[in-house]
Order: sequence, then C-alpha cells, then structure tokens
Amino acid sequence: MIKKNTLVKAYAEEYGIDIRTVSRSRKSPHRFYVLRDALADLDHKPKIIVRDIRSFAVIYRNVRAGTLEMEFNWLHGDGYSLMGWEETVTLPYEEFAAFVHNSTVESGPREWKTLSIDNSVRQPKLIFNSLENLHKALQNGTVRHKLVRFLRDGFQWPDAERIELCDDFMPYSFLFREIKNGKTALSGGLILHNQDDIGKAYYGIHT
Repeated sequence: MIKKNTLVKAYAEEYGIDIRTVSRSRKSPHRFYVLRDALADLDHKPKIIVRDIRSFAVIYRNVRAGTLEMEFNWLHGDGYSLMGWEETVTLPYEEFAAFVHNSTVESGPREWKTLSIDNSVRQPKLIFNSLENLHKALQNGTVRHKLVRFLRDGFQWPDAERIELCDDFMPYSFLFREIKNGKTALSGGLILHNQDDIGKAYYGIHT
C-alpha cells in the first residue's frame, strides 16, 4: 500500500545512492544501495530490479505521470529464518533525478528527503473496443501479468475521462486514445516490445 506519510531519505555515495524509508509504523531495517549505473538504465528501460544484502526492489519509471515507483521487499534474518515486509513508495522523478545528478558535483547535495506521493488518485476508465488481442494476452500468463501491471500504473491520468483501446496489428498490442472533456486528447500505441523473449518483453506507450 502506498502511504503519503512515508518519508523517503536518499544519501549520495560515490557510486550509488542509499535509500531509507520511515513511516509512522516502522522504518526500513537498513539503507538500500542502488548503483548510479542501474538508475541510468531507467532512461531506456521501463523497470530495473536491484538487490542489496537480502532485500530487493523493483523500480519503475512512469514517464507520463512523472514519477518513480519503488517496490521494496525488506528482508532480514539469520541462517535459520527470514523475515520482512513489502513496501511501495512513489517519488517525483525529476526531483530525484536532479538530486542524483547534482550529487556528483563536489559541492553538490549529499542528502535528499521527500514524502511518498499519495497515489490514490482517480484513474480513467479503460474501455476495450475490440477483444482479440486482449484475449490472447490474458491467455498467456507472462503477458497477462505485464499487461495488468501496465494498465494499472501506465494510465495514471486523472484528468482523462476514459482510455479507449482497440487491437493493433502487432500481437498483444493495442491502439489507444485518451478522451478528455469529450474530445480526443492523446492517441498512440500500447506496444509489447521484445516479443522474441517474452520473459524480457515490456509494454510501452508510443504517441
């Protein structure tokens, strides 16, 4: 669950960024270390998966919403047992990216703090006007997971009334148009890329 009162602290190191979370109920058991090179991959990848000690995180960049979502799995324990919990925080991407970049300068900032964005905003209704590609996507467990994930996070457009989708000529892919104030505001394609390796395939928007 995303909580707007979760405090996220980022600390600049030479080769990476340490991240810690603090909420009213708990704080992360340790700082989570992410390499700068891994964060740079978000410029051309929809998500990255990183590990630190026993914990791991899935980090998504939502270009349309201008946010960075981090799904942490905080794990700790000894050789006999393992405990932990899952936590998701959403950050303003441009502010975080500016901190990461500016912290490489000798006189740049060494620490950055922000509250996780409250992601409980109204989302537009999704309407599929043709179903062949949708049915095929839902029949493939891997593709289904990727599509459901993107439909949940990729269309966080609170100003839109609805998103209408129809089949694209590419398998598992769709054409879409955003309806705002009764008119088409944005249109393009929701395309599943890298279909030669479904495990590494990902959905992306083209306008």
